[in-house]
Amino acid sequence: MSILWSILMILGLAFAIFEGKPDRLLKAIMDSGKETLEYLFTLVGIMAFWSGIYGIIEKTGSLNLLTKNIARPLFKRVFRQPLHGQQEKAVFASIAANLLGLGNAATVWGLRAMQELKKEDRLTPNIATFLILLSSGLTIFPSAVINLRAAMGSKKAAIIWLPALIVSIVCTLAALAFDKVWGEKE
Repeated sequence: MSILWSILMILGLAFAIFEGKPDRLLKAIMDSGKETLEYLFTLVGIMAFWSGIYGIIEKTGSLNLLTKNIARPLFKRVFRQPLHGQQEKAVFASIAANLLGLGNAATVWGLRAMQELKKEDRLTPNIATFLILLSSGLTIFPSAVINLRAAMGSKKAAIIWLPALIVSIVCTLAALAFDKVWGEKE
């Protein structure tokens, strides 16, 4: 992959020099750096906010209450083997973060859930189901995408909400159906 990027960079430089407009290349480099930092600060703000909310939920004991009353009944139907204690909490936190469309902020919780689900260094049916849930993209409110659209100057950044919700529900239901039909039963 590094060879491909090197070739693309060399070609870009060569064409800029060949065109006789290396100043455009320099301007593009400078502008893209500025835009990257703007997006980074937007995403860091979103991640900090939701990480704080999660911390409050966890410290107040609300995570246990939400896991017991909301997640457990759903998980009994979705996962092929029962989840226990920390597994339930970690999986619920990860899925909740993805439901809110937090993207990268959900990664930490997803990794924690994977550690809790891991058994004997092999793929278990519950890990497969968890990955299917995350990969299918179930999102109730795609906040990261909406914020990026707003940062890019979209006048109606949230207009994608309903189509995104419908598509994510359909994809998740289809993925869970395939998991039930073809998934390992162990």
